Amino acid sequence: MNGTFQVVSPREFPVRLGDLTFYAAGWKLSGTRQYAQQGGVQGAGYVTNTSCRARQLVLDGKFCFADSPAEVVLALDSAIRERTFAFDLRDLRFFGTSLAAYTISETAAQGVLPCQLTLIAPNALSRVTAETEGGSA
Repeated sequence: MNGTFQVVSPREFPVRLGDLTFYAAGWKLSGTRQYAQQGGVQGAGYVTNTSCRARQLVLDGKFCFADSPAEVVLALDSAIRERTFAFDLRDLRFFGTSLAAYTISETAAQGVLPCQLTLIAPNALSRVTAETEGGSA
């Protein structure tokens, strides 16, 4: 069989969320614009207000821990209540991002917590350039 083949190897993207490092194996970004409508004459609706686009970022990956997963779970629980994050992911800068949901589980692999994080990024995204590279949190 002749042809050119490309070997696909798994990779992970480290994402710093405060004191935690999340190793993302995959991500999905979706953006929406919110509209508000007001009823008009003869049943026609009028768009009265539009808000900024909100972005939802879903990260699939894992956390690594030394002895007990409690540190990671408690840090995520605290983050879902009160923290916002700034981080870089694949040359995109996210800032003012808040954790909306997490799903975490423990498997047979010692020291690894598979996790899915859902983050809301209300601010505009920017591209990471040579001048901005040092500002990742």
